[in-house]
Amino acid sequence: MRVGWTGDFGACDVDASIRGVFRRKIASIKHLLRSCDEVTLDLGDVHRCFDVLRAEAFVAGTRDAYARDPASLGPNTRANFEIGAAMSLLDSAWAQAEQTRILARFNAAMADYDLILAPTTPVSPFPWTTLYADTIDGKPQSNYYRWLALTYVVTLTTLPALSLPCGVDHAGMPFELQLVGRFLADHQVLGVAAALEQAFAESDELRRPRPVLDRLRCVEPALTSIVTAPPVFGAVAGGTVAPASAA
Repeated sequence: MRVGWTGDFGACDVDASIRGVFRRKIASIKHLLRSCDEVTLDLGDVHRCFDVLRAEAFVAGTRDAYARDPASLGPNTRANFEIGAAMSLLDSAWAQAEQTRILARFNAAMADYDLILAPTTPVSPFPWTTLYADTIDGKPQSNYYRWLALTYVVTLTTLPALSLPCGVDHAGMPFELQLVGRFLADHQVLGVAAALEQAFAESDELRRPRPVLDRLRCVEPALTSIVTAPPVFGAVAGGTVAPASAA
């Protein structure tokens, strides 16, 4: 395999510690590959393009609900709808054209490679009570989904991609590699991922991390509904196993 790698797609904020971990993983993988080179990408105004297309999708999906009762939507959904509703036809036309240009730039960068590797997320995993990363590498993020840029720039290209477990990061938390393939090469990406996962299993640095179950702490979830326990399956009616109680 001829593989290229990038720490940020030339456009995304990534913590310095994650960049360091990623480079260490690349160094550990190189012996498995025919070639492994850093690639430089210029994806243009990729963030603005995603903002516009994402807002359009919210308008299309929530228009009726917003018309009936804006308060019925959550604050983020409502904000996304209102941003999209305020955009013009010119914004939409530009975003559609820019997406095509982004795909062309990415395809040009992949001309000499079978696959491109990148980090999946720009920060180490954080507590579930923190909804999103508002600062990356000391830089405040412009909105609540910007921290996902490493994956949404690939979404814009429409290229096949997956996230592959790859050891742990500097904090001992799970680390994942993003594998990006050529246009319509979904089957190849899946095959390469399976081969890499098999090879990674032989390496302490690269193998899939497994949780130490006896060290996990019990959590008392903050339930916001009347359901206080999972359904108990036991009563069988008409050949179907039904919940015995939902109380």
